[in-house]
Amino acid sequence: MAEAKVKQTLLTEGIMAIGTIKSADDLTAHIKRNGIVRAQIGYTDHTGQLRGKIISTEKLLGGLKKGVAMTRNLAAVDFGDIIFSIEGLTLNGGGFGDSLARIVPESCREIPWEPAESNLFLLIEHCDEAAAYDARVLASRMVEKANAMGFRPYFSCEFEFRVFNETSKSAHEKDFTGLELATPESNYLGVLRQSVWSEFFNNLINDMEHIGIPIEVAHWELAPGFAELVMQYGEGMRAADNAVLFKTFAKASAQRRNMLLSFMARYDANSDGSSCHMHTSLCDMDGNPVFYDPEAEDTISEVMRLFIGGMQRYVPECILMMAPNINSYKRYLPGLFAPVAATWGIDNRTSGFRAIVGQASAQRLENRAPGADVNPYLAFAAMLGAGLRGIEEKIKPTQKSETNLYAEMDSIPKALRFPETLKDAISLFKASSFAKETFGEEFVRIFSDNREAHLADFNSAVTDWERRRYLELT
Repeated sequence: MAEAKVKQTLLTEGIMAIGTIKSADDLTAHIKRNGIVRAQIGYTDHTGQLRGKIISTEKLLGGLKKGVAMTRNLAAVDFGDIIFSIEGLTLNGGGFGDSLARIVPESCREIPWEPAESNLFLLIEHCDEAAAYDARVLASRMVEKANAMGFRPYFSCEFEFRVFNETSKSAHEKDFTGLELATPESNYLGVLRQSVWSEFFNNLINDMEHIGIPIEVAHWELAPGFAELVMQYGEGMRAADNAVLFKTFAKASAQRRNMLLSFMARYDANSDGSSCHMHTSLCDMDGNPVFYDPEAEDTISEVMRLFIGGMQRYVPECILMMAPNINSYKRYLPGLFAPVAATWGIDNRTSGFRAIVGQASAQRLENRAPGADVNPYLAFAAMLGAGLRGIEEKIKPTQKSETNLYAEMDSIPKALRFPETLKDAISLFKASSFAKETFGEEFVRIFSDNREAHLADFNSAVTDWERRRYLELT
């Protein structure tokens, strides 16, 4: 017991030391004090994947002063390293060149399975013209806007995912069909299943917390092999970084134990999709909650009402930043615990935005639109950008929804409805003056072109459904 306690104390002290790194000087001192010889750096592409390199600390320390090279063409890359043709990146002026990126010292984390001399991981972001379409930079700008308006944004994610008794190798060998789920049937919140799988959950949670991603809740969800982890609330970019890092390192943690963990939005047509419910609130610059007003109806302050109004007005036209893939739109069906419109209600899980009210420190807005396949930086930026615009423009929300909206689809105004397909989402986003003004015309162009190429790639594919339907009988 004494030995275990010492190990835990050392682990806690190590994580606390990493958490105090706020500057290049802090990082340099930590590297020298702990004899670090190598580190990993990672850039987040538009799909939300981390892409990076293992570098020597000599190069890392040099990069803290001068920046490091990172190709800007990752904004033209899809899952599986499919490279799309995008003007200025891979076409007409795009020569697959490098762009300058800065190392973000305060993003420093320790990877639990790496040896002590090479366990550091740091995020990087573009700092030249490529910053215009860098996902992390986009999120940072929305945080800066909030600060300029006198607000500190807070943020958390609930990630749902599928767990398979497969390895990456076995899944590829099976061509991703007939995969074995971790549990044979649904057992929502079942203590029996959670007890049987306690080692899996504890290993995953311990790995995440070692990386500096505190986990508040873990449980089995409402389908076979379907689980959820809820991240602890955090401020600004630290919380957004946590969400991005969680997706990569949770998958790595599972694969290192011969399991496969997937954030695909809807894995199977016979069950619900996987969501990324995003919770957000605002405080003033002194840290006092501004979404709560004990004298207001439902304790919802005027700031929170206007934030909801902005979300209702602008999220439908930038839903592409929350639902970026073909598969994303397989979630948006009535009855699947996923929203179909930018409606809002008090603790109403059929609405797009769920207000959780009654206590100043916990009052917040849950955005139920993003799927688990989302790039958290982009969804966070879209949510914060829309809400802040609502405050600026004093946009009043609609009446709250108090009934099951899936049973009242015809009554939902068209302006609030989410697009039903990726094609429609791209069209709305490209035409959105709000998106261009808030996120920049260059980002809107490049991200739209990327997603149009993703759609064209899918449209040219011949699917198993087509073979089953047509091969014999046509």
